[in-house]
Amino acid sequence: MHPAVPLLSAGFAAGALVGAAAVAGYLAMTEPQSPASSDGDRVAETASAMPLPTALSVTEEVDPAPDVPPAESGASARDAVAPRALRDLESQVTELRVRLASVEQAINRVLSASTATAGAADEVRPPAPRTAEERRGALVAAGVDPVMAEDLVLKEAQRSLERLSLRDQAIREGWVGTAQYREELSRINADERSLREEIGDDTYDRYLYATGADNRVKVDSVIPGSVAEIAGLQAGDLIESYADERLFDFSELRNKTTEGEYGEQVAVQVRRAGRVIETWVPRGPLGVTLDSARVGPAP
Repeated sequence: MHPAVPLLSAGFAAGALVGAAAVAGYLAMTEPQSPASSDGDRVAETASAMPLPTALSVTEEVDPAPDVPPAESGASARDAVAPRALRDLESQVTELRVRLASVEQAINRVLSASTATAGAADEVRPPAPRTAEERRGALVAAGVDPVMAEDLVLKEAQRSLERLSLRDQAIREGWVGTAQYREELSRINADERSLREEIGDDTYDRYLYATGADNRVKVDSVIPGSVAEIAGLQAGDLIESYADERLFDFSELRNKTTEGEYGEQVAVQVRRAGRVIETWVPRGPLGVTLDSARVGPAP
């Protein structure tokens, strides 16, 4: 019976171990928990109290999941989209800037035009004289002697009546526009002197201004590469004389440029920002567009 003793002893020991494990599990389940215990402690105690089904479940190895950040794929997509979105925003900003610049230019043009119109409206021109009395008064105001002013007005009225009578007669008799008509008209105008010749340049200048007429030749624009540009003329300049002759109308300047020898150097006097500037140009086309202006005569 010696072999049965070790077998019995081993079984007895195994039973004791099982009983001890059961008592320990019971004590763990019935022991009250501390109020200060954390959620982590409670989870650990619950996990340790659960019976292990088999030894295999305790020793079973599980391959760890690959360490891949959960948001890696989303971040990659955002990184790919960000440059394109940035380029779109930059394009929109550039377009808005261009539009804003266009609007500002349009506003500036409107404001400039409004200012120019307001300035023109602020300038009150006296009405042109329509009667002999008004004309005589304008001449006297310009500095003409009253007796001379009266004589000038009467002479002009007489010549006007003679021209009307000549035209009426030529129409009635059917020879208007013929050589005979032109000859008779030249006879009437033979002794006529222009008002400018009668009263002189300075008085004529004052008369034009007093009657609301333009009395200056203004440079409206300068053609690039032209004689005027080489001579230094600028838009806004007032051309007061050409070849030492005063100018009061741009038609006079056009006539002067075609007189004399082509290419002859002549003096041109301009007024710019209140200063008188003299330059030299060859006689011929200046290469400018002209306008007229009304400027108060120098005292």
